[in-house]
Amino acid sequence: MPLVLSLLLVLSSCSPEPRQDATVTLEFWTIALGDAFADYILGMIDEYEQAHPGVKVKWVDVSGGEVAEKFLAALVGDAPPDLANIYDLPRFLQYDILVNMDEAVSPAEKAKRLENFWRGVGYFQGSNYAIPWYVGVTMLWYNKDLFAQAGLDPERPPATIDEMLAMGRQIRERTGKYGVSWRLHPSLIAPPWALLRLDGFWPLFVPNARRTRINHPEAKAIFQQWIDAYQQEIVPPEALAASHRDEVNWFIEGRAAMLPFSGGWITRYFDDSFAKKAVPAPMPRGRLGQVPATSQVLVVPKASPHVEQAVDFGLFVTNDANQLEFCRRVAILPSTIQAAADPYFRRPPATLADAANQLSAADIPHSFVMAPPDVKGWSRMEDILHEEFAKALAGQQSADAALSRIESKWNHLSRFVSVP
Repeated sequence: MPLVLSLLLVLSSCSPEPRQDATVTLEFWTIALGDAFADYILGMIDEYEQAHPGVKVKWVDVSGGEVAEKFLAALVGDAPPDLANIYDLPRFLQYDILVNMDEAVSPAEKAKRLENFWRGVGYFQGSNYAIPWYVGVTMLWYNKDLFAQAGLDPERPPATIDEMLAMGRQIRERTGKYGVSWRLHPSLIAPPWALLRLDGFWPLFVPNARRTRINHPEAKAIFQQWIDAYQQEIVPPEALAASHRDEVNWFIEGRAAMLPFSGGWITRYFDDSFAKKAVPAPMPRGRLGQVPATSQVLVVPKASPHVEQAVDFGLFVTNDANQLEFCRRVAILPSTIQAAADPYFRRPPATLADAANQLSAADIPHSFVMAPPDVKGWSRMEDILHEEFAKALAGQQSADAALSRIESKWNHLSRFVSVP
């Protein structure tokens, strides 16, 4: 891996040689859209090609588990896609290999995007390196039958994180089921640092200094709350090692009573019996008072020989009309102001999925993007956080010891990297 990272640093200082082809061919990567959305993607490509006769778009769909490694290999092999939907952005942002969208996109185009998503997962060291695409805003699914069995009011879901965990404890004690289906792995939706941000402990680093503030009583209280929840089996013991969709399965199988999730697309996995038990509700608030959101983004490598055209195509893919059409096909949300304000998201819900998605849409103005700290070396720091937090969850060390070790290791790493 060190050799690969060295090559990335070399690539960041190189400019691609312009190609002399009469026709520009853009390679466009998506993640796991495949057959289900082929007509949508290909129709969008056809429309763009007709409006731009000198441009052809080659669509490549990549599985989610492979995209980061394939993107890295393409960069090192000097054959990057021109426009790509990728995960694990912090891994790439620190090497200055992506086009700065604050520079490449006009103020008029930027003004069409929701600010919290423009300054979202692609934001690094004062600039944005990604075009927001479709997004998810977290809401809560709960099993009203398990609520009733635990002596809780099935018509009153939790309003706060504290209430959610307290209800989860009662559910665990009275039914033997887990209270909350929640994953704590760093590669997934609610890594340990997100628990701190959700409850208003942010930033994690002292501004303009090379040290962290994580070893703080407020951070300890938040971590201790989740350590207790884990040890009391309010959340499943597999939460630390969970893989994709595990938390959905725990909920659908009736093993857990509550599931924070982004919208209604999981209803496709509900059978008729479970659909009668599952109820959508707004996401409980932490002390921050906002709800977590995730964002799929498009990036353009600096090594692309067609940067200007790739950015233009990225803006086309993510324009109001195309995002709204995508949202009509699947329970996702748009990242543009006009599309998010469309009456489609306020129509009377026809299905359970509609009801869930409208709850998510209503919280777009109250959402924050789950973007990690804006700091170089974050990937290694997150590994340290997960390792020490996992030991505390397992009872191998106290919250105090975990935070002290994280503080010491982070401050050591911060001596060699830039922090905001």
